[in-house]
Amino acid sequence: MIQINYYDRIQLRSLNESEDSEDAELHIQIVPAYEADAATGRISVDAPVARAVLHRHIGETVNVRAQGQTIPMRIVTIEKHESSA
Repeated sequence: MIQINYYDRIQLRSLNESEDSEDAELHIQIVPAYEADAATGRISVDAPVARAVLHRHIGETVNVRAQGQTIPMRIVTIEKHESSA
């Protein structure tokens, strides 16, 4: 079973949003803090969403804490980084 590691690209889908909502999906890449750039989807390993998904698997549901609320999200895809495949 594929598990999420540093530099992998992950697609998440909110379980609270409708299928047509622009906010329903999140595409991120987990990187060390010094490489983080939220505008490009490169999220620090220290960010709540990264901590929630690191070492998880496709199909798992995680709870992401953001802006004072908990958002349940499902891991939809994982694109492995070449060195972590």
